[in-house]
Amino acid sequence: MKRFRSSAVAVAIGVLAAATASSALAAPPKKIAFVGHYAGQASTQINGNSVALSATGTGTGTMIGAGKITGQGTGDSSQQPCIPFGGTGTITGKSGTITYKLLSGASSCGDEGGHNFTVKGYIAVLKATGKLAKAKGTLKFTGLYSHDDGSFSVKFTGTLKR
Repeated sequence: MKRFRSSAVAVAIGVLAAATASSALAAPPKKIAFVGHYAGQASTQINGNSVALSATGTGTGTMIGAGKITGQGTGDSSQQPCIPFGGTGTITGKSGTITYKLLSGASSCGDEGGHNFTVKGYIAVLKATGKLAKAKGTLKFTGLYSHDDGSFSVKFTGTLKR
């Protein structure tokens, strides 16, 4: 019996060592730098302090190419001069799609007249397809929005991992 026990222990140790070695040799996540520039039209519907947002634009992004961006969300105009907002959307190009969610802390800060706003925040990539398939991560965005004509421009930067 002692031989059997020591053999079983030796096999268990060997399996554990092999599993540990294979996980140690696993490739680190691949890092993918992403830059995207998009511009288009946004609309706001104000009801008291609640703001419904909708945006559609075109542009280009790393690896996915030329395409469009869409988004929808809500904001709280009771908080001035920077209105917090959140929402979801997609960035679609010829070679893939990114589905995203705005992270807490996104804001739009207006000038004194409420005409021009700077927007900034972060998005979490929930799903990516095509050339960015299975990529995840957080991207920073900065941009401008004109309440007068509804135009916006936004830039995304960051590193995704897969």
